[in-house]
Amino acid sequence: MAFQSSVVARKTTKQDLGAIIGMIQELADFEKMSDGPQLTVEDLARDGGFDDHGPSSPVFQSFVLELTERAVETTAASKEASTSSTIASDGDLSTRTKLIGYAIFFYSYSTWRGKSLFLEDIYVKPEHRGHGHGEVLFKAVVEHARENGCARVDFHVLGWNPAKKFYARMGAENLTETEQWEFFRLTRDKMDRLSEG
Repeated sequence: MAFQSSVVARKTTKQDLGAIIGMIQELADFEKMSDGPQLTVEDLARDGGFDDHGPSSPVFQSFVLELTERAVETTAASKEASTSSTIASDGDLSTRTKLIGYAIFFYSYSTWRGKSLFLEDIYVKPEHRGHGHGEVLFKAVVEHARENGCARVDFHVLGWNPAKKFYARMGAENLTETEQWEFFRLTRDKMDRLSEG
């Protein structure tokens, strides 16, 4: 018995949020910031428009990368010939699906170009990298941006992250190198201090 697999990037459903929370933590662990994530499934449901208690429009949108594996029986001849041809056993395939990645993004606005898309997270589980799955997910986000009239897609990448090569291959430009843009952040405690001071 062997498995044939396929991947698809699709819009996130409420049932996917628990798996996304787990992958957010995996990404934080990879980024060496394990204590960073503070969100719950309920926060994602509220902010992503998956329940009735959130904002009138979702704060973010999301895709998941779903892997489908079908159990197939390979013939002895195909095994000997080392081909990938398969024959389904009795026409009754055993199928299993699992989430192996996600992307979270939202709209932003450029005073130079107009409506833009900001890609907050994109993640593929380590054991599924190197098979083109990340490209499927990245292209789905880019196509969503195009279909929704965005002039550009922006995102941040840690300086040491080897994924920078992937993004360059996808055509992304490193603005830190080419335009010397630097990224700043004001955390909630500093916002409070500024407002109260």
